[in-house]
Amino acid sequence: MPVSSSPSDYTNINVDYSQGRGFYTDKTSISDLLQIPAFTSVTNPTDAQIGAIIKRTEGIIDDKINRSFRPIIWKDEFRDFEFTHHPINSYYSGYVGFVQLNQMKVRKIISLQVWEGTNYRELASAQASISLDTSKYNKIRKLTLTLPNSVDSWDLFYSGEGGKSATQTFNLNFGAKTTAKEIVALINEQFPARTAQFTGATAEKANTSLTNGYSISDFFYAYTDSQDGTLVHISSLLEGEDGSDCTLTVTDQAGQTSDSVVTNFTDKQEMKRLGDFWMMGSDGRIFFNKKYPYHRKNSVIVSFVAGDGRVPSAIHEAATKLVAAEILRHDDQTILIAETGANISTKEKYDILRKEGMEILDGKKDLVYLID
Repeated sequence: MPVSSSPSDYTNINVDYSQGRGFYTDKTSISDLLQIPAFTSVTNPTDAQIGAIIKRTEGIIDDKINRSFRPIIWKDEFRDFEFTHHPINSYYSGYVGFVQLNQMKVRKIISLQVWEGTNYRELASAQASISLDTSKYNKIRKLTLTLPNSVDSWDLFYSGEGGKSATQTFNLNFGAKTTAKEIVALINEQFPARTAQFTGATAEKANTSLTNGYSISDFFYAYTDSQDGTLVHISSLLEGEDGSDCTLTVTDQAGQTSDSVVTNFTDKQEMKRLGDFWMMGSDGRIFFNKKYPYHRKNSVIVSFVAGDGRVPSAIHEAATKLVAAEILRHDDQTILIAETGANISTKEKYDILRKEGMEILDGKKDLVYLID
């Protein structure tokens, strides 16, 4: 039975890597373990450098145990579909067939596309879309995404907007499909790897709400259509149908609402036991009932958020020890952590901390089991 919470869980989570705080550990836990003064902006290493090590270590932990205890977005996982029950009997069996995702602890399905013979049909999420007409896309000057509270919103400006850096805008100088990928990178606040060679980008995109400073990528996720590279889909990351009250507006060079083809947020999802599909999130399984793919191979495309909602004490301990070991690995840190004749050497401390951290992780690996 899954554990909901434990008094031993690491709960001091207020993530800001630039201040030395991550999902699995923080600068205070690390300095306490090493028995050294607190890390600050003027220590060597600084708290920002500690945050960078924490971020890398969290990725190493996730990869090693094939599981995450922080929210991670997995994009476009293709799965084969097998009919396990005849559709006539789906009411009694509960499903026609299912797919097993590569990750467990699924928090939210962002996109669930099933092949219906001629096209993929979207079954999940409150979603909006914008089609970038090849003859009109270059007239777009701003996209605005607004939350249901009508207070928090994000303006996404084109690269010619004065006073905005390249990391805050999308470039529309290289075609509709490149523009679509630029918009996706800006909404997801990612480095635009697919367009950087054309735009000269050197840093990841960033966009925060002017009202409360929220990051747009915490509330929305965007991707281009698998068959039409000029079509951008934007999914709300709010729970259930809450996202259907978000809005998307597009403004053109005349300051008017653009005539680009925009489909505003609608709730496509009927996720319940007798609905289109239902999910066992803890096991990473999606069961199809009323709606299902028409073919077997690569007939389901899933994008989702996965990650356990709690950080067990063992993961906190492993992360803290591995980050501490990484600090000890650098020779210049002997200034901060002095060796004495009465204590073990820095090298021995490193070996012990890393060994103990990795041994903890060896016992936390996840296995995914298929069911019939």
